[in-house]
Amino acid sequence: MIKKVYKKIKGRLSGITKALRFNMSSKKHQFQPVFLIGCGRSGTTILGNTIEKHESITYLNERRDLWHQAYPELDIWSGKIANPKLIVDLKNSKSKQTKKLNRLFYQEQIAGDSTILLEKLPINNFRLSFIEKAFPNAKYIYLHRNGIEVAKSIEKSSDHGKWFGKNNIKWNLIEKLLKEPGLSKPVDFSNFEKGLIEWKFSLDFSQSFFSKLDKNRYYSLSYQTFLENPKLQIENIYRFLDLDFNDNIISKITQNIRRRSEKIHNLDENYLKIGGPNLKLSIENQIEQTAPNNVYSK
Repeated sequence: MIKKVYKKIKGRLSGITKALRFNMSSKKHQFQPVFLIGCGRSGTTILGNTIEKHESITYLNERRDLWHQAYPELDIWSGKIANPKLIVDLKNSKSKQTKKLNRLFYQEQIAGDSTILLEKLPINNFRLSFIEKAFPNAKYIYLHRNGIEVAKSIEKSSDHGKWFGKNNIKWNLIEKLLKEPGLSKPVDFSNFEKGLIEWKFSLDFSQSFFSKLDKNRYYSLSYQTFLENPKLQIENIYRFLDLDFNDNIISKITQNIRRRSEKIHNLDENYLKIGGPNLKLSIENQIEQTAPNNVYSK
């Protein structure tokens, strides 16, 4: 009981401190949010952890609490919300709640005394038009990966935890998207198949959004390309974000990045019914990328 009270008081004090700092320092840095987008288990964690090494970046790594403070209905994990939403778009945006969300994010940037706020939350694949309306000056880093590798990683996580939320809330919402012929079936999906379905829809929503966005506002890369030349990709991302960097520092923060799982080349044709045409493209590393093997320039 005492620990809970202490935690609650500590949280309130932290909030007050951030608010005071925000009021005093909000004019020092212009609000610049950057969203790292990619299906869960696509490599967003290692990419985000590497990008955040820049001194000008404050990193929000899956801070669901900030989203839920402003929009409680986005909580698809805890089971505490009556009608949680996987997908939100323009019609779900509310002025007062969005203003609160902006302030919460901006406070984090100010608290970090940084010029850029980098945010990563994989479920954002399903909420990109909503994010675009809420953060109209945002930039995006879009990471995609071989769909079979993603599905295998999700399968492993699902077998050892609650990947799909309490009582499978998240999966139940994803399953409602199954309308294409050949996707639904009378028996339960395996965790691998569920992972592949999540990857498919994550990619579909992301591809649709980025196909319509000004190319100067996002940087796209694959997990394979990142692993093959992490130094070049981090340099390109920093250029995209208009950040200065030192070659020695880039070499240091990328020196231990390497593939730690098996690279998959073969495609079982049965999986195409679930993953769709993008699955083959992802395995061949043919999904669109920004300057994959060249120095980025606007």
